[in-house]
Amino acid sequence: MKDFPTLIRKARLDKGFSQDYVSTELAITLSAYSKIERGLTDPSLSRMKQIAGVLEVDLSLLFKPKDYPRFSGFADPGGSLAPVSRYEFEAYVGLVRDLQEQLRDLNDRLL
Repeated sequence: MKDFPTLIRKARLDKGFSQDYVSTELAITLSAYSKIERGLTDPSLSRMKQIAGVLEVDLSLLFKPKDYPRFSGFADPGGSLAPVSRYEFEAYVGLVRDLQEQLRDLNDRLL
């Protein structure tokens, strides 16, 4: 079950769903869903089925990271999968924006 939180996060992001959307569809609070996605709460089997339904994926895929389509978790030195924190994500987004700006500047210079 250790991969379930990481895989539901990945499935949610793949669909472009927010945590708020998923929690609303599940009729639970955003805080409760966030705890499930962060692995702080172990959901019941019926809740897992509901989550899979909202995320439009087969429940069995949420337990098998190797079988999950396009799964691209971040590996730590021990080889396990860990989600990226919001801070890390925002840092990556900032870096990408900076690089895009540099590319635009270079493109303008070349044209």
